[in-house]
Amino acid sequence: MRYQINNQGAYTRKMKIRVFLRWFFYSLSLLLLYSIMSCGAFGRWQPYFIISLCIGVSMREQEFASSVFGIFCGFMLDIAVGTLFGFFAVLLMPFCFLTSLLSRNLLKVNFVNHAIAVAVTVIVSFFMYYLFHYSIWNISGREVIVSSVLFPSFIATVLTAPAMYFLTKFIASKFGLEEDSGIMESVEEATEAEETKKEKNP
Repeated sequence: MRYQINNQGAYTRKMKIRVFLRWFFYSLSLLLLYSIMSCGAFGRWQPYFIISLCIGVSMREQEFASSVFGIFCGFMLDIAVGTLFGFFAVLLMPFCFLTSLLSRNLLKVNFVNHAIAVAVTVIVSFFMYYLFHYSIWNISGREVIVSSVLFPSFIATVLTAPAMYFLTKFIASKFGLEEDSGIMESVEEATEAEETKKEKNP
C-alpha cells in the first residue's frame, strides 16, 4: 500500500474556483455553528458542532489544509466555550491531521467512521479540558462538571455528528471534490504506469 501525504498536482482554473467555493462554505458553516454554540440555546446538552464539522472536513481534505482548518475551528471553539484562547486549537489540529491521513489511506469515508472519530476527539478533548481546568486545581465539586456538563455534551455531539457529516459531504460533492480527486488519481496512475513501462523497456 502506498501512503500519501499532500500528494496533489497542479489545479486548473476551474478546480481552483471549486476549491475556493468549497472552503468558503466550510468557513460559512463554521461561523454559523459558532453562532449557534455561542447563544447557548441547548443548555447543558450543548452539542460541540464545531468538532464534528472539522472532523467531517478532515475526512475529505488533505492533511495540511485539514490541520489549518482544525486550528481555526479550535480558536472559534475557545471563544464559544470561553476557555483559554488556543486550548482547543492545540487539541483539534493533530486530530484533524490524523483523520485526514487515515481517511486517505486506511479508513472509508462514511458516517460511522465519522461518528467514531468525533467520539474519540471529544473524549480526549473533554478529558484534557477537565484535567487542566478542574482536576489539577483540585476544585471542589468538580465531579458535577462531568455528570452535568461534559457527559451530556458528549452524548449530544455524537448524536448530531451525522448532520455535520452529511453537511460536509454535500459541500464536497457539490463543488466537485470527488471529481477532482478522481482526475488527479487517474493522472497519477497513468504517470506511474508510464514510469513502470520505461523501467521495463529502457
